Amino acid sequence: MADFIVGSPARDDDFYFRGEFLEDLWEDLKKHNVLLLAPRRTGKTSVMYRMLDEPKESWLVIHLNVEDLKSPDDFVISLIDAINEHQPSYLRETLAKGWDFLSGTLARIEKIEVSEFKLQLRKNEGLESKWQDRAGELIERVFTSNQKILFVIDELPDMLNSMLDFSKEEYILFLHWFRKIRDRSLQHNLRWLVGGSVNLIAALDQQGMVKQVNDFKVEPLPSFTEGEVRIFVEQMLDKHGAKFDETVVPRISELLGTPIPLFLQMLTQELFRLWKRNKNKPLTAIVVDEVYSKSLLGEMARDKLQHYRTRIDVHYPQEEREAACLFLGKLSLSDRGLSHRTLFQFYRQIEDRKTGPRIGPALSQAFQRLMLHLQSDFYIEARDNDAFDFASRLLKNWWKKYYGYECEGR
Repeated sequence: MADFIVGSPARDDDFYFRGEFLEDLWEDLKKHNVLLLAPRRTGKTSVMYRMLDEPKESWLVIHLNVEDLKSPDDFVISLIDAINEHQPSYLRETLAKGWDFLSGTLARIEKIEVSEFKLQLRKNEGLESKWQDRAGELIERVFTSNQKILFVIDELPDMLNSMLDFSKEEYILFLHWFRKIRDRSLQHNLRWLVGGSVNLIAALDQQGMVKQVNDFKVEPLPSFTEGEVRIFVEQMLDKHGAKFDETVVPRISELLGTPIPLFLQMLTQELFRLWKRNKNKPLTAIVVDEVYSKSLLGEMARDKLQHYRTRIDVHYPQEEREAACLFLGKLSLSDRGLSHRTLFQFYRQIEDRKTGPRIGPALSQAFQRLMLHLQSDFYIEARDNDAFDFASRLLKNWWKKYYGYECEGR
């Protein structure tokens, strides 16, 4: 029986609907390195783990979350450590043979535990200054192994932002090194699948470094369709024995809009829990409304939705944060979204209050860049008649409740 998975990657029988998308990814990887675009909580990591759990043909897959890394040598150590975690035989029997750097470390460890192995790698002298040499040696060994390898790198934009804060020089060196390695990988047996909850291309465009990532084939993770939402809700409630009428699934679709899988899981789980407490009462649309208001728009989900507000302060340029918050506040209070022209007027009003405001083409380009950033980060999407609105109805209702008037009057 499938379980309710709230907050953790969905694996095995809990993984739903992404079969065709996964086939497309594996097909892309025959000729490309791939950038997987998806906002947080929409199933990106679940897709990555599925590739790890069920690799195609003779691929060996290594998965690495780099969200907390801040330097190139951190990346090299963590990459080797991830190979040890996911493909230990390949590391010991192929990559380490004849390589003093790695074979010496392995010889010092009687039993290779993940934490101990990483600590031993850090003891190698000069790794901070020699990370390019060590990384180059590793990649060359992968090339000559004739084994098809897929490195899956999750949350790359977060690592790059931390690198930039830690050392701009090392950050630029890493971007150039990583681009060259990816180009060479296409001539060999190595591919890279990278992803992040913050749009990598938009972030690097702000820094004038977008050419370092424009080689990736971009694959946005599709949202669940209405049909998939119906199948998911009906199967989960049926498998757990809950009774519900024909109004439940349409109301869930109406309230969530474009569904974020985490919150679809949360809402379905809370409906089941309520039904268990009242077994003689089938679930109805009225019950869905009650659970939605108390659970998803209440404190239960606030920590999970709060990320969408926090990341503006972390990942958006300082000069654009007020405009981003104002746009989202105004959109949350609107019934049908706002026009492109109206949003530009708000943007110009904020700019006019600054010392030395941008005008003309510079103003228009900055506005368009911010709009693309908000769209690629899943906050907003284009609608009919030149209007924009929140991509997620849940996020819109939540934003209205907590931040609808945040930037008013500034």
